Amino acid sequence: MSIEQYEQNRTCDNCGYEETRFLDELSAAFEQTRVWEEPCLKCSSRDFGGSSSMPKLSRSILEVWATNDRLSFSQQDEDLVIASRDDLELILEFLDSPSTHIWQRRVLASALHLLWYDAYPETSNAAGFTFTYEIDAENNEFLCDEENTTFEEDQENSCCFQQVSPESFYDEEFSSKVAEEINKRVPLFVELGAEKAEEFNNPLWYLRDYVREAFEKYTAQ
Repeated sequence: MSIEQYEQNRTCDNCGYEETRFLDELSAAFEQTRVWEEPCLKCSSRDFGGSSSMPKLSRSILEVWATNDRLSFSQQDEDLVIASRDDLELILEFLDSPSTHIWQRRVLASALHLLWYDAYPETSNAAGFTFTYEIDAENNEFLCDEENTTFEEDQENSCCFQQVSPESFYDEEFSSKVAEEINKRVPLFVELGAEKAEEFNNPLWYLRDYVREAFEKYTAQ
């Protein structure tokens, strides 16, 4: 496990008192363990706004998460948190492991499908438009502006605008690789309940149509 510390900040909505603390890797990774329950030190309010830095997905984190269905990276869109191209091999390893809890396997399966969906040119959410993004260098914030397509620099605010094309988001070679892995595991996805997932409102609803009728170009031979 990494010894790196992860910063968590919060500001009291009632009195504006600001606090900072540092969490270890496993505490910062999961929504349940990074909850800051103590009341405000100044006014005892329990209403806060805040932010937390989170560790990158790692084997040590997945080993804890995979066997404990009470832990989640996020209670909403957890598959989106996991779906990183750099972590494809880890996703496959823990998806295939019978020791991984069935609910966590469903989340991993959904994350795998998202990797394919977002990388394939005809389904990528980025296809069909070009937008600019703004990076605030001072605060390291990401700001999206779909209408502003100008190139400029704002020295005063340490900002810059760059144009991004859909090609920056999709990768047909990678999507083919992921689709091949999906097709190898269709029986597993059926076993996990993908073909009925939507009616149970669980993460595998992404895969329901794919399992029913695999994408023709990548159908397993």
